[in-house]
Amino acid sequence: MIVEIALFVFGFVLLIWGSDIFVDAASRVAKGFGVSEFLIALVLASIATTLPEVTVSAIAAFHRNSGIALGNAVGSALANISLILGVSSIIRPLEVDTDAWKNALFMLGVTLYSALLMYDGTISRLDGLTLILIYLGFLYFLHAKHVRLGYGEVEGGNPRRDLLIMLGSGLAVVLGARVVVTTAVGLARALGIPEVVIGLTLVSVGTSMPELANSLTATLKNLPNISVGNIVGANILDILMVIGIAALIHPIRVAPGIFSFTLPLTLLVMALLTGVLRLRSRIGRMTGAVFLAVYSYFLYVQFGG
Repeated sequence: MIVEIALFVFGFVLLIWGSDIFVDAASRVAKGFGVSEFLIALVLASIATTLPEVTVSAIAAFHRNSGIALGNAVGSALANISLILGVSSIIRPLEVDTDAWKNALFMLGVTLYSALLMYDGTISRLDGLTLILIYLGFLYFLHAKHVRLGYGEVEGGNPRRDLLIMLGSGLAVVLGARVVVTTAVGLARALGIPEVVIGLTLVSVGTSMPELANSLTATLKNLPNISVGNIVGANILDILMVIGIAALIHPIRVAPGIFSFTLPLTLLVMALLTGVLRLRSRIGRMTGAVFLAVYSYFLYVQFGG
């Protein structure tokens, strides 16, 4: 048991460290190849911070641990809003751009679509493919918008060296994810806790650490658009790519608890976030307190309170 816990912690450290290095290296690669700061912020950063969720769920699906694969994706989306934005907005109210709600609405829409896919109890390979195609369409939209905005090239560095660093740190993330999944299953069995609970709580929160670090740092630096934008972008990736890739590897059987409890809570906080951003373009401390209350209730139920 002690060895598994130590390996579990080691896996998380490797995940977080690898993701941090990956973010920096990927940004330098983008700059070196002349990609705009707009795309770096809206696409590359969110992909990098969500890499742990993608890797953990893909490996879990490969080993047919669908409870961890789906639970990690939905649990991460819930934690990103209710825990991370909850803490961030209590530290400092988050004022964002007036059109931020549109991205939040898209996030809510794709999550509702994923709920429809889960209704029959299975997310098939075809279902997963549609999720991936939606995300590719989303990227195309962002690219088209970027081109119309007319951003110029940014200053480059040494892209070949940074590309090697990015690949190396990506491998570290993969290794960390493998350790997390393996030890999570072992801990679940040893403690008699269902695998889906491990995926929804420990794994999902642990793989959300890059988003937590980014959002808290952005909040402390009074950069609320980065804080909120990173979370919304990460959730879109969680729903479309994390679930989509996992289902494409192996069809996912939907645990009843996810569809009847975790997913409705996730949709609730997404709808609240979208509504608040639409009405006020601001996440205040009261909203943050509601988010944290929802996540506290979620943890209470998961651990049999």
